[in-house]
Amino acid sequence: MLRFQSSTGALVFSALLLSFACSSESSDGGSSRGGTDQTDQGGKTGAAGSRAGTSSQGGRAGRPATDSAGEGGEGGEGAQGGEGGAPEHCPGCASGLCLDDGTCVACLPKEDHCPSGQYCTDQYECAAGCKDDASCASGVCGADHNCKHCIQDSECASGYVCSAGECQPACSAENEGQSTGCEGGQVCCSQRCSDLRVDSRNCGACGNACDSGQFCGLTACAGAGADSCVTCHDTALASVCSVAKVTVILDSTKNTSDGNRVPGRAIGAALRDICVPKPVLSEAEQDSVEALNITTGRPVSDSSELLVVAGGPFFQSVEGYLEAQKIAPLYWVAKSDVTEYRKTATNELVVSLPIAGDHDSHDFFIIQFMHDPASGSLILNEQGFWLSGTVAGAYQLMHGLLPDLNQQDKAWYAYEWTDLDGDKAPDLDEIQLLSSGH
Repeated sequence: MLRFQSSTGALVFSALLLSFACSSESSDGGSSRGGTDQTDQGGKTGAAGSRAGTSSQGGRAGRPATDSAGEGGEGGEGAQGGEGGAPEHCPGCASGLCLDDGTCVACLPKEDHCPSGQYCTDQYECAAGCKDDASCASGVCGADHNCKHCIQDSECASGYVCSAGECQPACSAENEGQSTGCEGGQVCCSQRCSDLRVDSRNCGACGNACDSGQFCGLTACAGAGADSCVTCHDTALASVCSVAKVTVILDSTKNTSDGNRVPGRAIGAALRDICVPKPVLSEAEQDSVEALNITTGRPVSDSSELLVVAGGPFFQSVEGYLEAQKIAPLYWVAKSDVTEYRKTATNELVVSLPIAGDHDSHDFFIIQFMHDPASGSLILNEQGFWLSGTVAGAYQLMHGLLPDLNQQDKAWYAYEWTDLDGDKAPDLDEIQLLSSGH
């Protein structure tokens, strides 16, 4: 049975990680929709606690993540009370719905049975647009029936298309390749306003599409006065700095301690200090950030922003979504006596660890960089089976991989950590690479 377990070494090293994060310069800019100050946890340390839940919680995998885009509002046949007490059945009406005076209508706003991607208007007609929050990938339906942070046209009201993550009017063919008719420096490509810095279909220029498995992002450019340029990147750890913004996602809804929060903050600070061009760093609770659907954990940002996620699917809803949707290269498995990491594509076992044992001194962890093809979101995740492994993963990423980032050409890495000097804190010579891949 999985259980909470203290992690003395993780607590010790979490304090070191927090010291590192706080010693770096302060964050440029705050997080959106409820982000918190990065220095407000200065006196806290990584609390003890395992990766898995108690039996009453159903274990770490007890919260399946699902894709909610386009769902919601599908109902039964016939009217259900209608406007002002419409009858349950309306003989002669094709829809089975009518008003009090017997006028046949296609739908009733109070009991909206319009199909997915449509809502019932005040004129009792089904029209394109979201009917409620559950209709949107982001979980946010605007008053104008356009989804916030859309990822496809079906989330937009009639006359709008999903462009650069927002429902916008289509630009005209006459403005192809120009900014006329678009806002915020976007360019008209195939009658859509496109952000050429992050649009994998129009990377740097209209029609310049990235290959499958690549994404569009920033890169440092040589030459006087050139701050950055845009190109297609392979989905590998070496490309982790191709962003304008780094957001640390805090696991607020499941882990009330500082356990996974401290490693995430430390990784964010390290990326801010090492990446060129230098990204803006912010953080946000996972239940209040615009980059995620706060119900399902689905990411809806784009490749201008890197989401840093420390911890696995039990604590981090975004990681739960990525594993459930088979986007993450590796996924976590809990059995009665062991925990495992397996390859998503083949189900091949990568590493396993018995539940019983001293996990303050020995654990496995993974580091994986992934790209959600639907939204363009970029996610850097590191997680151990136990808190000690998550702490060791942050240490390896900061001190073993980032200093030589250009050589990290794999999407995922699996390691074993064994405490050799008895201090219950990781050192580079205590960490062994077991496997890596795409």
